[in-house]
Amino acid sequence: MSWSAGSIARPLFAVDFATVGAVVALALVGLIAGGVVLSYFSGIVPTINRHIGRPWTRSTILTRPLLNWERVNLYLAIDALFAETPNAPPVMGVSYYNELTSVLSANASRHHPLEYTVKPISLLGTTKVVVAGLYLLHPPGTPPFVAMLSRTGLDLMAATPEEAQQALDRVLAESRKRNVFRGQVLVVEQAGTNGPNGEPDFQIQFHDLPVVTRDQIILPEEVLQVVERNVIGLLKHATTLRKAGRSTRHGVLFHGPPGVGKTLVTKYLARACTDYTVILLTGRQLRLVRESCVLARLLQPSMVVIEDVDLIAIDREQSFDTTLLHDLMDEMDGLGTKAEVIFLLTTNRPRMLERALAARPGRVDQAVYFPLPDRDCRRRLFAYFASGLDLSGVDVDPLLDRTDGASPAFIEELFRKAALMAAERGEHSDPLKVTTADFEAAVRELVEFGGALTQNLLGYRNDPDAGGRGMGFPMG
Repeated sequence: MSWSAGSIARPLFAVDFATVGAVVALALVGLIAGGVVLSYFSGIVPTINRHIGRPWTRSTILTRPLLNWERVNLYLAIDALFAETPNAPPVMGVSYYNELTSVLSANASRHHPLEYTVKPISLLGTTKVVVAGLYLLHPPGTPPFVAMLSRTGLDLMAATPEEAQQALDRVLAESRKRNVFRGQVLVVEQAGTNGPNGEPDFQIQFHDLPVVTRDQIILPEEVLQVVERNVIGLLKHATTLRKAGRSTRHGVLFHGPPGVGKTLVTKYLARACTDYTVILLTGRQLRLVRESCVLARLLQPSMVVIEDVDLIAIDREQSFDTTLLHDLMDEMDGLGTKAEVIFLLTTNRPRMLERALAARPGRVDQAVYFPLPDRDCRRRLFAYFASGLDLSGVDVDPLLDRTDGASPAFIEELFRKAALMAAERGEHSDPLKVTTADFEAAVRELVEFGGALTQNLLGYRNDPDAGGRGMGFPMG
């Protein structure tokens, strides 16, 4: 074979690189387009658009900031509505997203795993709660809507503003109905972070309040009747009083020397008012007056128990910082006459209290003085504290005389100390046999060696607020 001059040699299977490049480019474009389409339809947006019945960009989103303690109730509400939705699709995880608009704008995947946390629902019970999840809901009686529970808020989306508001009202109604805190004994604690709008956040702890029965309370019967009328009576007759235009919001102040049973009575009342949510403020919780009153309004009917109220409500002329005092007075005033809230305040120092709090109807409506036990009450206290002891060898009447002016707390400690004296001398009988000499030794140790400090702590002292009655505890 000959070649002509100037001819170009061509291989048998020549490759047109331009054509191949075009084919590869077309294939890549197809793959990318297919990936985009696949990514779109595997995202949240198409599913939500079908559920709502219109593009999400033409729908309405309502956002509600979420405080720490609200999460468990909102979760239970949404979970209940999810159970009522026929053929509801699985709950979708939304990973680190905190806003529904961000999820939709990014068309986040429907396949993110769900993350849970554990929250208490009672003193001993817990439940798992979604940290960030998206629900497609359509319970009977409510238009279809989307609910997203995130780390910071609750977002709801529906086709129109009216339907979005209807969905929010339904969720909040379910949340109130399923509120795990209602009817419980609670304390408020400061949370580690602030709320979503910068307001102080708080968390709620369930409290194990011992059950105290009426027969454990040893007071003059007329005193106990006044206490019960002003608390249990208001609960019992609340409907009748409201029909008559009377308010059931009430403030009661218990005062008297230490150890006379003020705390014991508050425990009795807290358990006797079974329909009330009880919120305790004592010690470090006293600084959370405003938060506790917010909770009382939300969970009414409720009872706010503030022990040693003088620690935050001391007379303004004797205090440099009156912030908590003003918080308490503002909250008691702001509740209004229709609120079903009872305030139980206790103090050993009523004369130290701010008069605008203690002497103003509408804040404190009834003060009840808890006296030191008279002879009849001391005899009942002896019988109560003698459980497990054999007092057949004790002359009780002189002991009743010698405990004139002593509080129930002092008498309780006297019996415990006498039992200890009996054990130290080798007594092991059942019931434990205690003698007059054991009580003599117990009295001597409490009164002489304990000094004024022990006597004050146990309520064995002269109480000017009680009218100056002397204690008169002679040593034989």
